[in-house]
Amino acid sequence: MQGVTRESGKRLRWWATALAFGLSLCATQVRADGAPGLWASLNDMAIHGYVDNFTILRNDTFAEDYHVATSRYRASIQLSGPLRVMQDMFNRFEYFIELRPEYESIYDISDRFGNGRENDTIAVSGRTRFPKTNKGLLTTFGFNPHKFAELWPIDNAIFPYNIVPGSKYSVPGRLRDSRPRAYFGLDQSQNDLRWGMLRDTNFDLYYPVREAYADLFFDAFGGRNWLRIGKQQHVWGKADFFRLQDIVNPVNFGEHFFIDLFDDTRVPLWSVLFEHRFGQVGFFKDLAGSIVWVFDRYTSLGFGNSSQPWAIGFGRTIDAFAFGNDLFGQALFPGRNDVNMALYKNRAPAWNLNNSGIGMRWEATVGNFRIQLTDWFAFQDVAAFGWDRINVFDIPGCNEVLPAVDPNNPMGIGGETVTSAFGPVRINVKPKQINMRAAPAVAARIARHPEFRAAPYLNGCGFGGSLTAKYHKQNTLGVSVDWFEPNTGFVIRTETSWTASALVTDTTKPDLLGNTNIYRYVIGVDRPTFIRWLNPNRSFFLSFQVFGTHLPDVHAGRYGNPNGSNDNLILTFFVQNQFLRDQLVFLIFGAYGTTGTDGTTGGNVEYLITNNWSVQLGITAFLGVRKEHDLSTFAAFTTDKRPFSESGFGIGHMQAGGSERNQMDEFWGRVRYRW
Repeated sequence: MQGVTRESGKRLRWWATALAFGLSLCATQVRADGAPGLWASLNDMAIHGYVDNFTILRNDTFAEDYHVATSRYRASIQLSGPLRVMQDMFNRFEYFIELRPEYESIYDISDRFGNGRENDTIAVSGRTRFPKTNKGLLTTFGFNPHKFAELWPIDNAIFPYNIVPGSKYSVPGRLRDSRPRAYFGLDQSQNDLRWGMLRDTNFDLYYPVREAYADLFFDAFGGRNWLRIGKQQHVWGKADFFRLQDIVNPVNFGEHFFIDLFDDTRVPLWSVLFEHRFGQVGFFKDLAGSIVWVFDRYTSLGFGNSSQPWAIGFGRTIDAFAFGNDLFGQALFPGRNDVNMALYKNRAPAWNLNNSGIGMRWEATVGNFRIQLTDWFAFQDVAAFGWDRINVFDIPGCNEVLPAVDPNNPMGIGGETVTSAFGPVRINVKPKQINMRAAPAVAARIARHPEFRAAPYLNGCGFGGSLTAKYHKQNTLGVSVDWFEPNTGFVIRTETSWTASALVTDTTKPDLLGNTNIYRYVIGVDRPTFIRWLNPNRSFFLSFQVFGTHLPDVHAGRYGNPNGSNDNLILTFFVQNQFLRDQLVFLIFGAYGTTGTDGTTGGNVEYLITNNWSVQLGITAFLGVRKEHDLSTFAAFTTDKRPFSESGFGIGHMQAGGSERNQMDEFWGRVRYRW
């Protein structure tokens, strides 16, 4: 309740600040031509926007199980114009506000999603299934298994997750419920999901205000200046689909993955932008420098709530691990109500000025080269998942290296020994206090299975534990260059970033947490090209990219690091063209990941019926192969006694989108009215 009160208080303070700012504008007197004051300026307000419906027809391999997976109605109302106030101080004073309410009707028209599921339905959506492996366990604890699904059905470790929203998991006997505390947005209500009031997009606080900012332009310091204050997006870098420099605002991947434009899925944040244009300085033309300060609440990348139609695999896995913490903690430790088995806590940064983000950007033109240099210092926008404490089988071979138990402190570094369904288990042991390499079980396990040598103690002796989401501040330095070659028409784009000492998950570490430098790079080639036998009147825009990451300091490789192998590549392309005097626009795209051995391909056609009405039809296919990941202390749950499973937090779930492997293939359509 205290957390709710604090959050509500912050919300009220923000709106009070905005109201005070607006009233101050109303009261401002000016000395300028034209009607003075804020209210007179509203006569020049421009109102633009759209209303649309976006519907997905999902299927399995374009052959069976066709069903509507989403039917979302959205309105965007954009208000903008000049403010004739403080004209003795500023050349121009302008504002922009976007209101974007929405309604996801799938919860009211389908029995596959949310509380509308019937008590006996087995229909699910995506690469998942009605609970078979865990049906008996769910029933034992009084749950209706028809309200759940199981991840990655063809697997050796199958865990259930929720497909019905709620504020709590309500596992009988549980002391603390993990749903409101394990990760962002797990406890969102169906109304939150239905109306788009999501934690992933900050709309739980500001709905339906998506953007709201004021622009002030003035001359000072020997050049032109631009100050923007408010809830806004900051677009850095040159790459399409990838975020090397474009990291100031997080992106909600729980909204049609990466297929929608970042302009629609990027999350605007309360921030200040100040830019100074120097003009010509030596051989630099149009030199400009800017500073960005983000003081909004911490917001991570969005993976989707497990009850949403487009929650990606990583989002559903998070719910499975949080629910599993309560369910398996109660099932495997009878008589206890506080034993953690999986994800139990989200250690998100508190909302205060010390945790704000700050960065800078420099831009200039040199000949045919456009250069951009950026630096961003803030909390990482993806959590690293690691152990606070682990549970260990209290048996010979494993217990010789455990720290001593403090009989007066069960939460000491050595934990305490309790009885589980599998025998004696030492719970709540600090993982870094265990001399894992010296355990007799390690040498024996490696001798039998040398392929399991990455994390033999955690795999062979571990039995769940207290898993938490953690975040560190990190610095990312980036540079991008694009070059226009006038003779051939090619545009060559390069973008590189270096993130220093990033906190990542590494399953070779005792607590699963490691630090690494991350180097990312993109090389892109664009060219407008006439293919006259296809379209004699309009050129085709052709684009190809190579995106690479290099993580030199991670030892787990693809099996134990959600970021992937030490070296990863994703190849992308897209083609765009127009017909019928630009009334008909089509696009084809594709992406392939070398680490995930997966890909996404598709395209869409948009027909501009009038200046206001348009219809867009698209198709998307997800291709991939099964990829396994190190399960750490969850290896005890595999049916084949191997420590690898698709159910882990691994790169194969989301590198180039193919983790769903055909079972989320889709046809989609959008009807939009613009004004």
